[in-house]
Amino acid sequence: MKARVRELRGTAELLAAEDLQFLVWGGSERDIFPRDAMRALEHIGGLVAGAFSSDAGELVGLVVGLPTAQSHVQHSHLLAVHPAWRGTGLAVKLKQFQAEWGRERGITQIEWTYDPLRAINAQLNIHRLGAFATTYIDDFYGEMGGINAGIASDRLVAVWTPGSLPARPPQDAELPAINDPRTGDWRPGAEEAPAVLLHIPADLPGLLDEHPEQAVTWRQQTRGAFHALFGRGYRVCDFRRGAQPAYVLTAG
Repeated sequence: MKARVRELRGTAELLAAEDLQFLVWGGSERDIFPRDAMRALEHIGGLVAGAFSSDAGELVGLVVGLPTAQSHVQHSHLLAVHPAWRGTGLAVKLKQFQAEWGRERGITQIEWTYDPLRAINAQLNIHRLGAFATTYIDDFYGEMGGINAGIASDRLVAVWTPGSLPARPPQDAELPAINDPRTGDWRPGAEEAPAVLLHIPADLPGLLDEHPEQAVTWRQQTRGAFHALFGRGYRVCDFRRGAQPAYVLTAG
């Protein structure tokens, strides 16, 4: 499966960008970035780009970046990949396009928010791309619909300097966990170590569908853990996927 990434052009492609968002996230018109806003963003120098399949020319990926008060920093508002294209590396390709687009315009840092309990997003943002995080925002968007319904919209702020990786402990290093990998309960004492693990659920979408009360409990427990660790000077530097996924945080 091959796709070509480029900036979007014209109303038809912006309408397709709306349709892709509905397909990926569901919800209502309140839950997407609308075509008129994308058109205005293009006009003022923001990024609105998509990935088109090489065979059918279908829009299968979308990345939107907003200017910020700092000319060298871009806020990446959304990244969407068609369900049939997940696992193909398209998300990385979209981010690479964004990084190159930004580099040509003097943008050296890209930031975005994402749900810290979604392991697939953490794997991409923190482990593969090499972003780090030191900021956690409670209920960033307020109540949401679609795949985000039923749980507070807490967000972690990922900070990415393309081409640079934060210092990380080796992937096989044994690190103490500050919470229980099965329940998320706090484990006192481990937070004094130079590097720790913070576990999240392996399947947040499954919990929201089958055990929403457990998803809410995980949100509350990890919210407190992130605030406590960031308050002590820790930063997210890596992510470990698997049956018991966990963030890696280092002190100092």
